Amino acid sequence: MTRLLLVLIAGWLAAAVAARADEQMIEEYDGHNSLTTSDFLVPNGWEIRWTSEQVLSVGVIELDNTVIAGATGHDMGSLFVPQGGHYRLVVRGADPIPWDIKIYALGPVMPPDDAAEITNYQPTPGPDYKPPPKLPVVAPTPVVATPPAAPVAPAPPPVPTELSADQRLTIATVKGDRTQGAGFFLKTGTGTVVITRLGLLSNNPNLEIDTASGTKVTITQIRGASDRDVAMISVKDFGYPGLEPGDPIAVQPGDSVLTVGENNAPYPSKGVVSVGPERIGLDHFHALAGAPVVEAKTGKVVGVVSTVVPAFSGDNFTDQSFADREDERSEANAPVALRFDNVPGWETYTWDRLQNQTMFLAIFHQQTRALDSYLNGNNDEGSKLWQSDDKIKSANQSFLQDTVGGNASQRVEALHALLFELGVIADTDMDQIALPGNFSLFEGKRAQSEMAYRQALKAQIESYGDNVSHFNSVVIRNN
Repeated sequence: MTRLLLVLIAGWLAAAVAARADEQMIEEYDGHNSLTTSDFLVPNGWEIRWTSEQVLSVGVIELDNTVIAGATGHDMGSLFVPQGGHYRLVVRGADPIPWDIKIYALGPVMPPDDAAEITNYQPTPGPDYKPPPKLPVVAPTPVVATPPAAPVAPAPPPVPTELSADQRLTIATVKGDRTQGAGFFLKTGTGTVVITRLGLLSNNPNLEIDTASGTKVTITQIRGASDRDVAMISVKDFGYPGLEPGDPIAVQPGDSVLTVGENNAPYPSKGVVSVGPERIGLDHFHALAGAPVVEAKTGKVVGVVSTVVPAFSGDNFTDQSFADREDERSEANAPVALRFDNVPGWETYTWDRLQNQTMFLAIFHQQTRALDSYLNGNNDEGSKLWQSDDKIKSANQSFLQDTVGGNASQRVEALHALLFELGVIADTDMDQIALPGNFSLFEGKRAQSEMAYRQALKAQIESYGDNVSHFNSVVIRNN
């Protein structure tokens, strides 16, 4: 009889443990951009699970907006939180890619009926049962409580000031026939990829990626961000070490980040100045283009070293000299840390098409700058770029020959002829750069900026048609 009762009790206890192991969905949220959810209540031991075709950032905050946990993931991800309570979720997503989030309680409380049945169970005494002897009552000895010693919090580990040797092993060399820079291996939900600057792929034939040890990497697919200078390259993964993606929205001004300099050399930690939707601003930042920007306290990557050149607007164009525009161009090329966690879309590239369109843009831009230096360089030594363009050199030489020994009327005629030749140069390839279908999404933005720059020069040339005497003051008279 006693054994039977023990078996029954063991069965009830097993059922109770099984009940605790069950999970229960508490809330479900879905959307396709960023949002802050409503409040919800969860017991101790709960988990967030999400599915999304984009890189999704999920943060857990208390009702006073204190952040207690967070994670970033692609496709499918989860985050376990041991402490129960009232919370909200902050979700960072990008339109129009949908996402779905569910909250589960893990190990709910045992059903009350089963718990009461086991707790109230009293066995029936058998024929051989003897009650235990009664023990004498002894007055307890008073115990003076000793207050526990105040706990000593362990000293936080020191924040690194440069990338570790293991982290530097994740950095790759990205090179082609024209230029080279860096990239880095990143772990994602669909495998390891190489993140780098899109500009390192532009007009740079025979691309090659090497690991830190010099092993060549096999490229399988190249994708570019639709709105910024970031490329994601899929490779055949042979167990390459990779960095973990971090959470840029958790980075604050004053935090330290790490990267590398030329030749993969250690680079001192830098302080964060600002965190924007596309970039992280850093203090005195001149690291290797394409290198990772790693949050020092977590060791996770939050950006890639790149450059951001503002689009040409044409504002106050006639008030600026060529030297002023060159100075602005040089300052605009200062490095920044570009985020890659919230790219609105990734475009798959055909390598030949990418090379053709970027080479076209490079040639177009070089000719525009040469024309600008001829019209606005003021004949100083710093504005000789026009001499790199054979068409401009030829037009200038013809003008000089036509005006040798000529009278005033012949000089005016030569000026009009020169203006016509410069107008033809300004029109070169304008029909091709105006076609959106000739370019990818990111390069298309560059094409629009280049077209606006050339149009401003064309308008300047046309303005001289009614005032050739003014144009005469800017003509280059010697080589």
